[in-house]
Amino acid sequence: MKYSIALVLLVTLLSLTMPAVWAAQSDPGSTDKLLPFDPSEIDNALTAPPNVPNELQDLANTFLDHTLPRLLTNDDRLAHQLGFGEGRGNPVIIEGAFAVMVIRRDKIFSLVEGKQEPKETLLFNLVNDKNNWLQNKDGRLVPRRILFLLKVHDSAYEAGDTSSSVTMEQSEDGSSWRIIQVGAPKLSRAMNQFKDPGINHFLLWIPDLNRHYLGKVRDHTVTLTVLFRDRLLKGEPGKDQAINPEYFAKLKRLYEELDLPKKLRSPDTRSVPQVQAR
Repeated sequence: MKYSIALVLLVTLLSLTMPAVWAAQSDPGSTDKLLPFDPSEIDNALTAPPNVPNELQDLANTFLDHTLPRLLTNDDRLAHQLGFGEGRGNPVIIEGAFAVMVIRRDKIFSLVEGKQEPKETLLFNLVNDKNNWLQNKDGRLVPRRILFLLKVHDSAYEAGDTSSSVTMEQSEDGSSWRIIQVGAPKLSRAMNQFKDPGINHFLLWIPDLNRHYLGKVRDHTVTLTVLFRDRLLKGEPGKDQAINPEYFAKLKRLYEELDLPKKLRSPDTRSVPQVQAR
């Protein structure tokens, strides 16, 4: 009797689950349905300036008005290292806000190995996760990380003389923000140099490989601008990098050449290839 009941339950469960599995396999749009957000919403979010919550703006203002002046007081060397040059005694203002999109090793490998189908919305799908986006109470997408470009507010200093930034990150539940980086003058200077006036940009960051690109969206198509000379990928600063499977295949080969993440875990780092620092 117990065996018969178990058999009936098993048949019932299979009859309920199999059509759902079949539907997911036969539906060409099932991959997009498994993504946490609609790719078109990410398209729209990256086309416009990032959605900066009030609490993030308050944190940025507090940092610039109180924390940063105390940090730089009587420390010319630190001011230079953070990109403020000789203007550390003058007010610092926000020059622009950029959404920071992060792509990691597993995403790149999944794409190259065929686990993710290349599409026109390729980059939108690669950054379509809760590591890059959260929704606010109004249902609008908010980047998990936002970089503010900074400059010294003084007519005596040209824009190129002061290049700095502060990057902030949301907590996992979106309840708070924290500062994760201050300074990055080389990155800030490159972003200032290669951004297009009147066009919204975002920053693509591949942290495992220390790669940064300045992105922009036009007509639902993403263009990435190379910010630093890239000998391995043969990219020149200011040049556009095509977003296609071949590009990601190059990134995969670079991971394999560096043998990451295996060498990061190895106690003996003598065999780790030397990567040119920026």
